[in-house]
Amino acid sequence: MSRQHVHPVAAAPLEALLQAKASDGETFTVCELRNHLSKHPDLADVTSKRLRLYVQDQINTREKHGVIEQVGIEGKRRKVFRQVAAVSQKNGTTIATTSDSYNASCLVAQLRRDSEQLRAKMEASHLQLQALQEIADKYPDAKDKISLVFEEEKAQARALGEKLKAYAKVQQLLAEVGDEA
Repeated sequence: MSRQHVHPVAAAPLEALLQAKASDGETFTVCELRNHLSKHPDLADVTSKRLRLYVQDQINTREKHGVIEQVGIEGKRRKVFRQVAAVSQKNGTTIATTSDSYNASCLVAQLRRDSEQLRAKMEASHLQLQALQEIADKYPDAKDKISLVFEEEKAQARALGEKLKAYAKVQQLLAEVGDEA
């Protein structure tokens, strides 16, 4: 199971574990988090090394975003971390920015990646439409047979376009919310 396949299964338990550590003000190491996650039933088939690499990658990313900070070293080489509990005031409301900003930035990155994949599918669909149109123009006798495939491909391209618009709307909303925070 690759790290990409581990993420959908391990993301929620890791987030819950980090929230618990943050609320208690506890420090933690990558290995401690890995050990806790390895007890999760959905992660039983994930190797210890793969789980450690996944946790380490998540911690490094969150450290870059300022959500987690290194507070020391345990033993010879184990880094000790704690979750930063930054709180900001905006229009009289308190906004906790522990992992919320991290989750939003992860969501934006995922949406951007998915949008690029949709855009590539849409381009491929348009190329296929062009090819079908060329075939229909070149072989007028086959136009009736090709028209069904052409209409299906056209509908798929339209649906991909609508999905892409929805992704763009969500990205815009997240950007607006991020500007307000």
